[in-house]
Amino acid sequence: MAVTTSGQILQVLDPAKQEVFLDGAIRLSDIDAYTWIRVRPADTRTIEKASINPPGTYSPKAEGSDYSWSEMTQGNSKTYTMSESQMAFQVSSFSNHFLNSTLQSEFFSSIGASGTRKLNSDAYSVISGGFTDTGPDGVSLFNDSHPMADGSTSDNRATAALAESSLQAALVVLRRQLTPDGVLSSASPDYLIVPPDLEFAAKELVGSDLSGADMQLNVVKSKNLTVLVAPDLTDTSDWFLLDSQSFRAYQFVAKGPNPQSYIDPASDNYRVKDSIISCQGYDGWRGSFGAVVA
Repeated sequence: MAVTTSGQILQVLDPAKQEVFLDGAIRLSDIDAYTWIRVRPADTRTIEKASINPPGTYSPKAEGSDYSWSEMTQGNSKTYTMSESQMAFQVSSFSNHFLNSTLQSEFFSSIGASGTRKLNSDAYSVISGGFTDTGPDGVSLFNDSHPMADGSTSDNRATAALAESSLQAALVVLRRQLTPDGVLSSASPDYLIVPPDLEFAAKELVGSDLSGADMQLNVVKSKNLTVLVAPDLTDTSDWFLLDSQSFRAYQFVAKGPNPQSYIDPASDNYRVKDSIISCQGYDGWRGSFGAVVA
């Protein structure tokens, strides 16, 4: 871990603050939401994000004839409203005189770790709320009635517990997912996301060479699914499949200055404060599948 060895912490930590803060932010192995959610900088309080519908299918063309032109159309739109989170700590003026530089650096490292955990947890709230929160197409993220352009509906939701058969069925559903204009979306999931309670079962399902009571070749292993274990998911039975390329989830972050440290003139206490402004959501549900298990 990056630390400073000088006793003049307020002078030396200021330029080193970013390194110490980032060290804490990236050292935790369970911070993995950034593998499937797109992180973007935010420069306004409210962000309007809309997807563009695909152009449809190719059609026969007679030699010499013009193309059949069509308008680009907007798909689901999502309004992202930024919200601010903050944290702060202080050390008494007396204790600050005896607080060594390494320990003070660890405070900043801890803030970095806490900030990253916050963003990771917020990102996973997109998935954990996917059975109840209304999405940009008028239904929840995981739903059996996603509206299609032709008036039909599409389904990316199940209720079966995680097992070989249910995982295979989910992979078939994703294979058959259609774009708004009825073209195969070519969704190919790369992440199986589970709570810690399903970690070992999930890794056996996707990593074993053989499967089932008849010990046949485990074809699921060839799908190269990566198991993400998310302690942020509080339900112990739900599980999810995501195609990180097709699923259009976003997290917008407007991170202010790195943790600010100062001596409070009224009390002489040593104070540190930090804030994060962020929001998250999605504007396209394709490439996602969720199983809510009773």
